[in-house]
Amino acid sequence: MKQGEILKFRENVHPALWGLESWEISAHPSGPSIVDGGVLAGHTLAELEPGFPLLVKVIDAKERLSVQVHPNEETMHQTGGEPKTEMWAMLEDGVIYAGLQPGSSPDDIAAAVRSGSFEDLLVRHEAKKGEVFFIPGGLVHAIGAGALIYEVQQSSNTTFRLYDWNRVGKDGSPRELHIEKSLKAIDYSLPVPVPMTDIKCQFFDFCQMRLNGDVELNATDGYTVLFAAEGSFSANGVEIPRRTSALVAPGAPILLHGCSLVFITRKKLQIRT
Repeated sequence: MKQGEILKFRENVHPALWGLESWEISAHPSGPSIVDGGVLAGHTLAELEPGFPLLVKVIDAKERLSVQVHPNEETMHQTGGEPKTEMWAMLEDGVIYAGLQPGSSPDDIAAAVRSGSFEDLLVRHEAKKGEVFFIPGGLVHAIGAGALIYEVQQSSNTTFRLYDWNRVGKDGSPRELHIEKSLKAIDYSLPVPVPMTDIKCQFFDFCQMRLNGDVELNATDGYTVLFAAEGSFSANGVEIPRRTSALVAPGAPILLHGCSLVFITRKKLQIRT
C-alpha cells in the first residue's frame, strides 16, 4: 500500500444464529477483507498487510448473544486460542452485559450455568447511543437482543461460550459450551466497565469526532480506520457512505470533509510476519 492510500472493502457479512456480523476491516483467515475498487481490487488485506492486528466489526444482534469470555495474553497459554481484547461503541440504544456481580466465584459460575440462572451473575447495562465500553480479555460479557454495535478488537476469532440462555441450535440440540476453558480465561480482578467516549489501550486508540466541515488528521505513524457512524463524509476525496469503513495507510495527513459522526481507530503497527 502507498503512503496515505485509502482502501474500501467488499461487503463481508457473517450470518449467525443470533443475527449478523459485518467484518468491516479484517486480515483474519476466518474472513479477510477484499479490496473493492482501485488498482488493488480483489486483493485481500491479509495479502497486503500480513499480520494486520485489528479486526473491526458491526454487530447486529437480532437475538442476544451467548455469554462469552476471551483469553488474554497470559491465559491463552492455558486455554489455547488467540487473545482478544475489544471495545464496543453503541450505534443505537441497547442492552449489553459486561462484568460479573462483585464476589462471584468459579463455584458460583459453575452452579449458575447448571441451574440456568446465569443472568443473576451478570451486570446489565442499559447502554445509550454513543457510549463506549472496554471489554478486555478475561471479562465475561454478552450483547443483548436489538443491540447495534461497532466493535474494534484484536485480530482473533477465539470465543469461549460460557452460557447460552438454554438456547438450542438449528439441529435442536443445545450449543456446545466451553465451561472449563472459560473458567481458566476469566480475570476476576477486572472491574465492571463504565461507559466512556474514547478508548486508549495497548492494542488501539479509539475516538469519536463530530465532523462539520473540514478537519485534517495527522496519520503519519500508523494505520487509521475510519467509520461513518452518522451521515457520510470524504477522506482525501474518497467518499465514505454512512455505516461503512475505510482503511488509511500511514505516511500522509488525512483531510476529512462532510457532516457526520466519525469513528477513528488508530494503531501504531508492528506487523507480525
